[in-house]
Amino acid sequence: MLHLLLKKSDWSFLLDFVSPAFFKVIPPAELLSNATALAKRTQDAELYSRSILHLQDKVSRGLPELVVQEGKMILSAGTPAFQVASSSESARRELAQCIVKIYFSQIFAGSPVMLDLRLSRFVQQNENFEWRPAPLIGVFSPEFLSTMSSLYMGFYGKNPEQMKSALALLGLDWAFDEFMRHFGDGDQSQVRFTMSHFVRTFHEIFMKCRSEKKNLKGEFVQLGVILGLMYESLETLDVEVDVRKAFFDVTSSHPSS
Repeated sequence: MLHLLLKKSDWSFLLDFVSPAFFKVIPPAELLSNATALAKRTQDAELYSRSILHLQDKVSRGLPELVVQEGKMILSAGTPAFQVASSSESARRELAQCIVKIYFSQIFAGSPVMLDLRLSRFVQQNENFEWRPAPLIGVFSPEFLSTMSSLYMGFYGKNPEQMKSALALLGLDWAFDEFMRHFGDGDQSQVRFTMSHFVRTFHEIFMKCRSEKKNLKGEFVQLGVILGLMYESLETLDVEVDVRKAFFDVTSSHPSS
């Protein structure tokens, strides 16, 4: 169902990086309800306005370099956007760092979550970046985001037991090695993002789900969207990102985490 909804929508490009196994390891009822709700929320102008205010209040506080504004579902011709080809490496690096911080900030700030991290939605304004995401709005349960926060805290805090506990809460206690491969090697201070890594590692997780006869929570539909769009943008920017610093910059601005 999600496959059909995407194929007929302005988001059909998502099919380029969603693993085929993705549609086989999420319970059909969960898949249908999440995909249908996701599509419906793109038409909810009031929810979108509230979501932008949530970003401005909860997310921007840890990103002084970011200005969040309302956008439109489809960009008109000539709409300003970040120009990779004409931008310096330092500007591309700053934007890449900012995008990763947006992702982590939303995980810790709670629902709603704006999923649209495409480069076309960013503009550089002097020392700042302006972000005008389309109304692709993810709504996650507090339990899901809290568990994802704990998973990241375990990884960046080098606490494998915390990671395993978080994975168990997600029903993925058997997937520790797969998630370690997804997060990557080293200290995460010089990470170069590629779509091939995202597709390969998520496919491994989905295939392990099938072999273990387990189902993913439906909220992974939305998580897969925001991660896929983030990876796509970071690959295009083609710079190394200090993901560890981005993570701890965000957690320092969310002390309750």
